[in-house]
Amino acid sequence: MSTTNPKETPMPRTADHIVHTHQIARARAAAGLPVWERHIDLRGVFHNDSLTFEERRDAIVKRLKVSPWYQQADVAEFDGVYDTIHELAHAEDPEEFDGWWDELYDHADTDRVNICTR
Repeated sequence: MSTTNPKETPMPRTADHIVHTHQIARARAAAGLPVWERHIDLRGVFHNDSLTFEERRDAIVKRLKVSPWYQQADVAEFDGVYDTIHELAHAEDPEEFDGWWDELYDHADTDRVNICTR
């Protein structure tokens, strides 16, 4: 398994996935690259308690959709970044949102996208 090819990623939420993402980060650092390739700033909305769940969800999705990460995502990739953000946009409650968020966060780790929430 290549340590720099995100397409060869182990299943998320496993020790193998965590090790894989650390290998990608180390390989980037060894090549003189920043550990994170991209940053998405969600700090103004992610923990904003003055927004309803729907307002917060929509603001988060809007910021994600204008990011180059989403704009360059493969729309044909099953369960990829594009599909996951689409599902996140349709989450009906915080629990469903959190499930899709966990999946998106795993994609971000692999793709070296730092999503800032705090």
